[in-house]
Amino acid sequence: MNPIKYLIYQFLKLLTKISFRVYYPAATRIGLQHLRYRGGSILVSNHPNTLLDPLNAACRVPKVVHFLANASLFQTPFTNWFFNTFYCIPVERPQDTKGKPINNKGAFAKSQRFISEGGCLYIAPEGGSDMERRVRAFKTGTARIALGAAANAGFDTELRILPVGLTYDSAPSFRSRMTVHAAPPILLRDYKSLYEESPKTAAKQLTEDLEQAVRDCAIDTRGPEENALALLAEEMLRNSHPLDGEAHFYRAKQWIANFRAWEAQAPKAAAAFAVAAEAYRQALKEARTTDQAVVGPPAALKWGKAILGAPLALYGALNNFFPAYLPKLATDKANLYIGYTATVRVLAGLLTFPLFYALQAWAVAALGGSTWALPYLVSLPLSGWAALGWHQAFLEVQAARRLKHSGQASALKTQRQALLEAILPLAHQQQATV
Repeated sequence: MNPIKYLIYQFLKLLTKISFRVYYPAATRIGLQHLRYRGGSILVSNHPNTLLDPLNAACRVPKVVHFLANASLFQTPFTNWFFNTFYCIPVERPQDTKGKPINNKGAFAKSQRFISEGGCLYIAPEGGSDMERRVRAFKTGTARIALGAAANAGFDTELRILPVGLTYDSAPSFRSRMTVHAAPPILLRDYKSLYEESPKTAAKQLTEDLEQAVRDCAIDTRGPEENALALLAEEMLRNSHPLDGEAHFYRAKQWIANFRAWEAQAPKAAAAFAVAAEAYRQALKEARTTDQAVVGPPAALKWGKAILGAPLALYGALNNFFPAYLPKLATDKANLYIGYTATVRVLAGLLTFPLFYALQAWAVAALGGSTWALPYLVSLPLSGWAALGWHQAFLEVQAARRLKHSGQASALKTQRQALLEAILPLAHQQQATV
């Protein structure tokens, strides 16, 4: 491998990891040991957050990952050079060929050679991105590439598929929660007998197994209404009965499964619960407060942080204003599809923060001497992180104040308690009668 390209890849991978920690700080990582494999493999995930999904999955893998990318990304001379140079293989979709027949034989053959030689290739088997917390049906292309490569080796191979489930509480939202959950690998040699009977049947079965593996590792709701209910239940459980990230993830999946069973057994009761949940959500919105504020006021530490931390937060905000604001301005002015919000902001931040930090440090060195440049440069990310923490503490204090002055605190507490009594039994391993 070209050492310069490798160093560029590792540098961009480091920046990507840092960006994810800033944009999605409340991240839960489960089963990442399953991704520590250096042989031939295909890395797959669900696709709820456009271009961030392949980066989110690939940055967890120790080796260099190549990407199966939409052919539309290769249409200009520059993008064709860029994506071909930096580890991408084009694959056609109906919307890429303008009515012409799709021809992916070359892409499939190149992909098979690549993984057979020990490479790791990322594919999003859903074929497109959808922001909902829902795993959509997988297409068979991933299975056909994998089985073809295994068949070329007579299935005497350690080739495997590495499934990853990605869950974002709110994909485009800055500092929202995220879970990256890697499942145990799927070994291609296990499909030898089925492939020998029928390659088509083997591809169908592998696709179903792969889809189920990802579905088991992601929050998979049936639509916006169920997702809204699940998000409210998760927030209330987190505020009243907190668990660590992994335990909370499994509790959320259990709650959804139990809610569906309850809905099937007692549809009227479940519908009444949904109405009450929506009423509570609207009441919070009207009072401009949060469920956490209804549970109780912030601890004294939060009040102290909001008051005493203001000077450091102001320093951090001022010195990080331009690199942080410009990515937001870019998405606001471009009027993009909301699904690209996080992608544009994260990728733009990869440019603006290093650029402005370098310019600001240079300006300090020019004005005050080189002695001050390094301490100032170190202070930029540290004070920026402190400013984000202060902002969160301030929001919690502000929500508590709004609730206090709204005159609705007592009514909201009553609404919440009634909802929580319905939510709690559904969070247990065995569904209880509600």
